[in-house]
Amino acid sequence: MPSFTYRAIDPGGRIHSGVMDAGSQAEILEELDRAGLVPIAALAAAGGRARRDWRQWLTPEPRSEEVTALTLDIVMLLKGGVTLSQSLLLLTQMGAGRWQKHVLRDVHAALASGNSLSQALSEHPRLFPPIYVKMVEVAEATGRLEQALTNLAEERQRTERLRKRLVGAISYPVFLIFAAMSAMIFIFVYVIPQFETALEGFKDKLDPSALLVFDASAFLRHNGEVILITMAALVLGLFMVSRVTAGHRLGLRLAFRVPVLRTLFLYEGTLTFCRTLAVLVSNGIDISTTLRLLRDVVRLPTLSREIDAVIADVRKGQRLSHSLATRGVLPAHVVQVLRVGEEAGDLADSARRVAGFYEMRLDAALGRAIAIIGPATMMVVSVMIAWLIISVMTALMSVNDLLK
Repeated sequence: MPSFTYRAIDPGGRIHSGVMDAGSQAEILEELDRAGLVPIAALAAAGGRARRDWRQWLTPEPRSEEVTALTLDIVMLLKGGVTLSQSLLLLTQMGAGRWQKHVLRDVHAALASGNSLSQALSEHPRLFPPIYVKMVEVAEATGRLEQALTNLAEERQRTERLRKRLVGAISYPVFLIFAAMSAMIFIFVYVIPQFETALEGFKDKLDPSALLVFDASAFLRHNGEVILITMAALVLGLFMVSRVTAGHRLGLRLAFRVPVLRTLFLYEGTLTFCRTLAVLVSNGIDISTTLRLLRDVVRLPTLSREIDAVIADVRKGQRLSHSLATRGVLPAHVVQVLRVGEEAGDLADSARRVAGFYEMRLDAALGRAIAIIGPATMMVVSVMIAWLIISVMTALMSVNDLLK
């Protein structure tokens, strides 16, 4: 029987962690609920995971868009009157990708053996996160599976569009920096040496700026292979770390310290929190479970930590809006709107309106970021190239004066 590591909160707000044996992640969550604890996470322990060969470690996981497309295909077949079991078989026979055939066969076999769809999906946590599994579980209990899958697909599509906009805003300056570094390396490795031979014997008479340029060029030329091997090893190491420790969000923590990116992540965190809250509450999921699922969805490290405290407050009987205001999880005006919705019994609608507002703010912030970062990067690159040219030309003119 596989082992799972878990983290949970008791009614007093204390966090408990440990290892438990169970048949699936869903069983761990049920056991923690029966013990009076609020589950935070339940992951397969290292010793309880199925062994993966080196090909599986190096094979990229299916993209989020592919899982969304699979969900939409299932919805289309269900709306056409095809049963869930038949839908899985049809999709397996429709030339699906290798990973999709494997997953669909596993899910179909689990359904045939008497398990529910949510239990079958929970066996593939890297493809179907807890929020996905929980919405399917609630939908199965209420007989609204088709509607729940439709809501899931729509929400995933919105999240994917948002992620693409964020990646686009970051990719543009990164591309400019990469192009600038490539141009600088070309100048150092191939252009500067052409002048170095002409200045042989006069280096002791050059100014420090010109000497720095020629020393940097020599260093790159003499250590180029070592630098390339080191960079390749670093990239491979980061890739392997991301595969083995997917839960560690070091990159996000570093990006969150950049002022411009910090604002974007704050907007994105508020948007994700409110939109996910609206989807879960409107589908009949209780607040405690909703908060636990939200903790796994939001990407801001600070927001994830505060949600743990909010879960404990809600378990003690506090209102959600009161705990959010006390903990400072969200901006004050957002909490006020959620408080009004909570008191009126329409929390989902209030959260949806806040999400729409912050989506517009995020779009505007992305536009401003691109408008600022792009020209600023070009200015820095221009200054660096100008410094190189001026340093070399100054050195050449100095030598010319010495030869007169």
